[in-house]
Amino acid sequence: MVDKPIFELGVEERLGIPVPGIPDNIRKPTVGIFLCGGPSKRPGEEVNANQIAELNFTGKPGEASMLYYSLFFQLPKWGWFVAKADEWIEVSPTHKEYYDRTMATKQMLESTIKTGLTSAAQAVADFDLMSHDLRKYKEILGYFSRNDEHVLKAMFVDYVDVHTDLSGQPTSMRSIAPKWPTIIADFMSISDDDTAIEKVMKKLNISKAEAVILVTKNKLYKEWKSYFKIAAKDRYELIKGLVVSRKKSIEEYREWLKPYIARFKMTRLGGERTASRASTLKSFADLTGMSTFANGLKIFTWRPLKTVEPRRPAAEMKEGFVIYPYDDYMKENYILDPNKGLASIYPWLNDNKKYCPKCKKYFPSGLIVCEKCGSTNLLDKKLADQIIEEKIIPRWKSKEMNLDPFELYYMFLDFDISRVGARLPTGEIESITFTMKNFVVSQNVLLVKLLELECRDLELERYIDQILGVRSEDREISEIMVEEFPGLYPPKKISGYKLYVKGLRESFQTYGSFLGKIKTPAFKNLMFVKPGHYERDFKERISKHYSGTAALYFNAVVDFIKEKMGVE
Repeated sequence: MVDKPIFELGVEERLGIPVPGIPDNIRKPTVGIFLCGGPSKRPGEEVNANQIAELNFTGKPGEASMLYYSLFFQLPKWGWFVAKADEWIEVSPTHKEYYDRTMATKQMLESTIKTGLTSAAQAVADFDLMSHDLRKYKEILGYFSRNDEHVLKAMFVDYVDVHTDLSGQPTSMRSIAPKWPTIIADFMSISDDDTAIEKVMKKLNISKAEAVILVTKNKLYKEWKSYFKIAAKDRYELIKGLVVSRKKSIEEYREWLKPYIARFKMTRLGGERTASRASTLKSFADLTGMSTFANGLKIFTWRPLKTVEPRRPAAEMKEGFVIYPYDDYMKENYILDPNKGLASIYPWLNDNKKYCPKCKKYFPSGLIVCEKCGSTNLLDKKLADQIIEEKIIPRWKSKEMNLDPFELYYMFLDFDISRVGARLPTGEIESITFTMKNFVVSQNVLLVKLLELECRDLELERYIDQILGVRSEDREISEIMVEEFPGLYPPKKISGYKLYVKGLRESFQTYGSFLGKIKTPAFKNLMFVKPGHYERDFKERISKHYSGTAALYFNAVVDFIKEKMGVE
């Protein structure tokens, strides 16, 4: 769906070069800080048979697909949560029926997206025009509410009276101004009550002819003002409703297009994707002139690891968790690290943000004073913090997606599924291969994988925003405006005392960050203090209680697939 690599579990460094992913660490000093026990090698090389399996089935068309659906309909019944992380498809042109259906679907989606974008662009244009009219009528109603006669009379002279010249006869005040130069100024000085000719002559010391014109224009102005006020109110109310409606339609166009764009990216051929192009074109099953297709899927499944123990220790909840899963170690090493962390794939996770602890809200990085409460106690945070604290943690607390704040360990199954088919002179065949990796992970490792799924969704959102013109590259259009025209967006001024307190807080934050990065002293694999909150004893607990229990569940999945394949 997204042309980005997967942030793998069980990775190994290559020639000392960091590889994006979380390594298998069950025998390393980091046990206790986090737990990620699982295979780090390929099928055939990995000696732990209860951690990895590769099963292949070949049969008639549809049988392999039924095997896939049987498995992933069964897993939720066993308590597993299933999430698709990626998918691609490749169909050779010689497989005419399948290729035509795939391309027809792709072209249909492309046409729908183009039509939707055209409609969205027209909606934006209409919104801009109506917003201009709305601002104009709001300004006019402001004149009426303030009873600003000077401006209203100026509008009457400039936009109404000027059009009263008929058949070339000079009847507007602008046209007869050469004869009576002060007629417009005199019109501005009279009030609505000045409707008697003699009164106007005496008040302004003017001729009767000019007084007649002024009284006539004043009566016309009063009539126009009464009608125009009603019309302006009705017009403002109507346009206000249309602006709200058009704005909502723009948002709906954006939401409406999302599933089509997502489906379009899912139906992109494998050769169009950087990650799968080489493997697809080099596949033994893709023979020139043969009618073939290939389909690749990446599936994540997980469930809490509930071990059988004589007695479970009492748990004290803090912030809704036994242990808060978002800790500094995972944040610095496997989320924000630009070389081996998730940020190596999604650099925008390191975008700066401001956080107000009082309001518990995130704001753009350039903010000095909280827009909601006016506090200067703003903390420097990252976009990754915002995603985790606003999206993932609330789901975890509400026990969505098979997450439980009482559980510290989870079983995580990583499926790589390859489905291929071919049309031969002797008939059609379909083959499916399940490559399954079984991991025992602590909750902070699972949080990183949940963040990866969220990043893949956000990557699609950012792609849609670029198409709709909301975003340019990796930044919001509004942020680019602030950068290009800083004079139009001046920062809020704060008092000297608040500025001093703000600087003092920043100093404390700097010192705290420095002290927090001081590592526990160690000599090779011997550490003075056992780190972390998670299990540290591999032989006694991780291997016997956790790995053994996970192996039972893993073998149940393997046996289910074998049974559906007809293998004993």
